[in-house]
Amino acid sequence: MVRLVAAAGAVTLLLMTSCAPAGPAVPPASATPGPAAAKATEPCASGGLAVSPLQTAPPTTAPTATTPAPTTAPPATPATPPSPTPTLRPAPTTDRVGFPEDYQTKFRFGYAYDRRDAKSVSYICFNDVAAAVKQGQPFPRGSVIVFESWRPREDAQGNLSYDANGHMIRQSLNAIFVARKEEGFGEAYQAFRTGEWEYVAYRPDRSYQTTPQMSGNCAACHSAGSNKDRDWTFRSWELPFTTQWAQAPLPAANEVSLNRMAFFPAALTVKTGTTVKWTNSQVDKIDHTVTANDNSFSSTTLKPGETFSTTLTKAGIYMYFCSLHPDQMRARVEVKD
Repeated sequence: MVRLVAAAGAVTLLLMTSCAPAGPAVPPASATPGPAAAKATEPCASGGLAVSPLQTAPPTTAPTATTPAPTTAPPATPATPPSPTPTLRPAPTTDRVGFPEDYQTKFRFGYAYDRRDAKSVSYICFNDVAAAVKQGQPFPRGSVIVFESWRPREDAQGNLSYDANGHMIRQSLNAIFVARKEEGFGEAYQAFRTGEWEYVAYRPDRSYQTTPQMSGNCAACHSAGSNKDRDWTFRSWELPFTTQWAQAPLPAANEVSLNRMAFFPAALTVKTGTTVKWTNSQVDKIDHTVTANDNSFSSTTLKPGETFSTTLTKAGIYMYFCSLHPDQMRARVEVKD
C-alpha cells in the first residue's frame, strides 16, 4: 500500500518515460499544501476530488467461433517445465480484515497521492477510529485504513489528464487495499509482524486480489526499516495532517526515483558514459540504498531527499537493489555504446 500496503505485490505499477505529460500546468513540488485533514469531515467518496463510481470487473464472455475447427491436430509443442513455486512468507490463513462495506460513505477522506511516474493515483480513507488519531500518535485498535489504487485518465497519445488544480483525474479503480488493527492481529506474520495490523487486497468486485495467505509481502514491506516508530504505516503517519493531496516528482532523463518501495523506472537504458542519478523520495520518509549486484557501484544510506550519482563507462546490464529492502526493491540499468 502506498502508505498502506505500498508493496503488496498485488498491483503492477506501470512505468512511463521521463518526459513531462501534456495538459494543464502541474505544480513541480512533491507535495502541495491543502486544507488540513487531521479530522476530515467529508465522505471518502467525495474528498473534494473528481471521482468515478465504484467499478466492477468487466464481464467476460466466451468467444464466438467464426472459423471452422481445423481438420488436423496442430503440431505438439514442447512441454514447458512449470515455474518453481515461490516460498510464501508466513501470513494469516483466514480473512480477519474483511471488505469494508459502505466505506465510500462512512469512512473519512484522508489524502490522495499522484504517481505520474507509475501512472497511478492513490486515494486513502479512514474509518472514524483511525480518522480521530492525532499527529504522532499510533492508530488505536479498531482502526481501518483503505487505500484505493486508481488508473488515471489519459488522452489518445497516452498523456495524463489533469483537472484545474493540477490533480491527476481518476478513471478506473484497480484495487482496494485494506489494513485493519485489532487486538491480537498480526502474529501470523511472525518475523515480519507489524504490530497488530493485518492486510488484505480486494478487487472492485470484492473478490480477492491479495488473499490473507499471500499478504506476507504486505507485512514485509511495512516492517522494513524503522517503520515501527510510525506504527508501521507510511504516508498515513504524516500526510493527513499537512495536506490532502501530494504528488510524486517525475524523474528527469537519466534519473531514477525511489518511491513507494520501488525504483522508477525499474528498467533504464542509457548510453556509455552517462551519469545516472537516483533520488530518494522526501514524501516516503524511508531510508534506501542503491547497490549494484556486482558491487560496481553502491551508495551510502540515502535519507529522504538525498541523491546518489554514478557514471557508467562500460556497456552492459547492471542489476541493482536496495540493500535495506532487497526483496521489494530491484531494478536495472542497461548501458549501450
